[in-house]
Amino acid sequence: MGLFNKLKQGLGIGTAKVELLEAPTQISSSTKEITGKVTITAKSDQKVKSIRVALVEKSVSEFNGERRELKKDMAFAKLDGFDLKKDETRTLPFTITLITGDSVKMEVFGGTLEISGGSGVSSSMFSNAAYELVAVADLEGVAIDPTAVQALTTI
Repeated sequence: MGLFNKLKQGLGIGTAKVELLEAPTQISSSTKEITGKVTITAKSDQKVKSIRVALVEKSVSEFNGERRELKKDMAFAKLDGFDLKKDETRTLPFTITLITGDSVKMEVFGGTLEISGGSGVSSSMFSNAAYELVAVADLEGVAIDPTAVQALTTI
C-alpha cells in the first residue's frame, strides 16, 4: 500500500460506508428495546474490529453564558468484528435493551447498589433533549471511523 493510500486509510477515506436499516424513527418512554439492522459496505479490504449502535441523548447546557451541546449514551449494542473484502456488504441485526423505570439495581463489590430517580431512560424522555441512533464501525488502522446517524422523535 502506497503512502497516499495509507494516509487515506488512516483518515477513513475510501474505507467503508455504514447505514442503519429498519430502525425506528420514533421512541417513547415505554420503549423497552430498539431493533434494526446495520449495513456496512467495504470500499477496500477492511478489518472491522466491532460495530457499536447506541441510543444517544443530545441536550444543550449553558454555563456562564457559554452554550455546549452534550451527548450521552443511554444504551448501546456492540457487534463482534469480522473481515470485509472490497465491495462486500454485510447486514447485521441489532437489539438495544433499554433500562426503564425509576430505579436500577446493580451488583457492585459483593453487594447491591440501587440508584433511584433519574436513572432510567424513561425518566429523561420528553425533556428538552433530542435523541438519535448512532452506528459506528471501528475499523483497524482508521482514525475517523465510518458512522451513520438517524434522528429519533419522542412520542
